[in-house]
Amino acid sequence: MLCTLTLFCTLALAGAPALESTCQQVAPAPVDGKWVRSPMQKRAVVLIHGYYFHFKDKNVPKAQPRPWQAADSSLVKELAKSSDVFVFAYGQNASVDTIVKQSKLSESVAQLRKLGYREIVLVGHSAGGLIARHFVEDHPDSGVTRVVQVCAPNAGSPLASFQGAKSQRAFLACLTEEGRKQCLKDRSAKLIPAKVQFLCVVAKGDGQGETDGVVPWASQWSGDLQKQGIPAVVLPGDHRAVVRDSKMAEALANLIRDEQPRWNAERIEKAKKEIFGK
Repeated sequence: MLCTLTLFCTLALAGAPALESTCQQVAPAPVDGKWVRSPMQKRAVVLIHGYYFHFKDKNVPKAQPRPWQAADSSLVKELAKSSDVFVFAYGQNASVDTIVKQSKLSESVAQLRKLGYREIVLVGHSAGGLIARHFVEDHPDSGVTRVVQVCAPNAGSPLASFQGAKSQRAFLACLTEEGRKQCLKDRSAKLIPAKVQFLCVVAKGDGQGETDGVVPWASQWSGDLQKQGIPAVVLPGDHRAVVRDSKMAEALANLIRDEQPRWNAERIEKAKKEIFGK
């Protein structure tokens, strides 16, 4: 049965512009517009941005990379020391599931695989973390070897109920607490593939209110992921700064590069007390 949220998203998309998406190489610079794998390089990192507030409906469908994804950003420059770096951008006039199904993400990952990368790491900030999660759940054999979620609203964000541009509401509806609850229920049979390493990066914000300023801590590392043994690491800073601050670029790059095996139940419980204080 089509859930209420999916029906809402479908109706909201009626007559909407087609979904636009793009995947670009930023380090090293492509040659004549064609992606190139650095000599002996085995790892490709794909950065996926999150929600962006649009004042005008005409801009919502456009795929626009964010400044933190640019070649001269602190994070990209740090990642480029040990990886080739790509950025994925997408229009936000559709639900998360629709973006995963209709965007160029799948063909882009397939192209990276053809180039010979043995490690393909998806790094999703905020809503981008949900796109990365849904992608590996839906495409376990895509070749993605690791996902790093940064401040992802796995259990939703109370701020997503804010109504921005009309054509962006289908996307926002999927990020609300109610929307994510329904989504997790609808996708309860889908788990993170055992062969895909997965990490939740929790930004603590100012340490007050159990939120990074946008997404609650408990949403960034949600109970359903804890049950799967998904590890979590805390970084200082708020929702925006964690991917933009030059001081955090090295720490985040190390987490993206390092192995992230599953945790046992004992370690999960210990981390819950350390992160949530209970």
